[in-house]
Amino acid sequence: MVTITLRKSRLLEKLKLTEGELEEVLFNLKSEIEPIDQENIAIEINADRLDMLSLGGIVRAAKGIMGVELGEPKYKVVDTDYVLEVRSVESRRYALGAVVYNVNLDQEKLRELIQFQEKLHDTIGRRRKKVAIGIHDLKKIDTKRIIYTTVPLNYKFVPLNQKETMTVSEVIEKTDQGKKYGNISVYNNLSPAILQEDGQVLSIPPVINSEKTKIEEGTKDVFIDVTGTNLQAVMETLDILVTNLAEEGGVIGRVKVFDITYMNFSPALIRRVVEAKVDYISKRIGIELVGKDVVRYLSMMRMDSYLEGDTLKVIVPPYRIDIMRDVDLAEDVAMAIGYNKLEPLQIGTMNFGKFLKETSLYRAFRELSIGAGLQEIYSLVLTNSNYLEGNFVRLLNPISAEYDAVRNSLVWTTLKFLSRNQRARFPVKVFEIGEVVVPSNSDTGFRNDLREVMAVMDSKVSFEQLQSLLHQVIVNATGIEPTYEENDDRLFIPGRGAAVMLKGEKVGILGEVNPEVLVKFDVFYPVVISEIYLGKIANLI
Repeated sequence: MVTITLRKSRLLEKLKLTEGELEEVLFNLKSEIEPIDQENIAIEINADRLDMLSLGGIVRAAKGIMGVELGEPKYKVVDTDYVLEVRSVESRRYALGAVVYNVNLDQEKLRELIQFQEKLHDTIGRRRKKVAIGIHDLKKIDTKRIIYTTVPLNYKFVPLNQKETMTVSEVIEKTDQGKKYGNISVYNNLSPAILQEDGQVLSIPPVINSEKTKIEEGTKDVFIDVTGTNLQAVMETLDILVTNLAEEGGVIGRVKVFDITYMNFSPALIRRVVEAKVDYISKRIGIELVGKDVVRYLSMMRMDSYLEGDTLKVIVPPYRIDIMRDVDLAEDVAMAIGYNKLEPLQIGTMNFGKFLKETSLYRAFRELSIGAGLQEIYSLVLTNSNYLEGNFVRLLNPISAEYDAVRNSLVWTTLKFLSRNQRARFPVKVFEIGEVVVPSNSDTGFRNDLREVMAVMDSKVSFEQLQSLLHQVIVNATGIEPTYEENDDRLFIPGRGAAVMLKGEKVGILGEVNPEVLVKFDVFYPVVISEIYLGKIANLI
């Protein structure tokens, strides 16, 4: 839950409700009220409803569920002559902007807007690591062209709520904001910056705005910049911000964005179509519904929809980023009906929980490895990049130079462990089961993968010494006989390495470690090692 505070009289006046009626309406929207004092109330908003983290969003949702206003609200959108030029910013690639006219900030609106900004920072923004927002008084911006680029750490400007000019590095070292967020996006001694065409700083994302464009009581129009590491999150954040401001009378101004491939203007204000079967929604909620009733209930949730046969097509507004599939639509219909009007059904069947395949494999391999006489070890996921080979994740701002990368294999951390235990009684026989991070086709380019490593270090080792143990562990854990194929991995001595195969798929490697690799890790004794991809095995059995 996310808690916001609002002036009670403002909210009640806009909705024409008593405090008791407001409490009931918000309960149906998965929100709860708690009085703070005579003037203010705290409202706990469900974490998926980011569009309700401001007064405008709450009013919009409440008017719908009350039946006062139905369907998606239509906001005025105009084109502006403002341009956002996005240049290469390696640490924080994406940036979008928008203008909102007629916000007309008074003391209470200003407080609410700053609160809204910070709540978005803490939720979708992941404490500004993923998304950061800058809000500026449009009248104080001197140029129509605004540039997103990088500046050196000795670049000077007057930070927000300061009187003296400071360098970016001084802001990071001396201000509260700088100490919290200063090193998030600094890379190669460069910081992201939003600049006027003449070079004057408007903001240093994700740290702080410039005093030059400070919003205050009397600010009529604003320019909003949103920067981040994920394009979808940047787009969604900007859409939520501008539509909530428009709900309170603002006019959305589109900004031309160029020198990028992902968009020509912003905000995007993207509407998606999500489909659902009417029968599915009825079964999900537990009451019989007809199509026209579902359309009406969704209009109460401020969404337009229409029927094509028995298929419901719902146009999801830009600010409803929580609606992803048919089950979300069913939940909204239930909210519109009212949870207190739905009768619970008696459970007809009972099932018991069971382990995920990977969990079962983890337990089986662990118990069998211990039974095979190997000692379990644990190592950190973070390690030194000098020990890693292949494609791996490198940290941009590591706390320690010793831990500047994420391991892409358990082999490297195990060899480092062995190098520190060469005075132990031989043979040293160890195993570890843990996650590594490997390349994938996901939006981040990487994914977690569960693996097991087994290793034997002795004055003399052989391939067969570990292969026999590994073979029995796999057979007993999976019930499938593994096979072995020649593997020319440079990790192993030529002719002494193999790929472990299961159902024709490579599920691991095994072999005697090449002396050149051992020297790199300061290991002076022979080692035979294996790494098994438990995540892949889970998909095969």
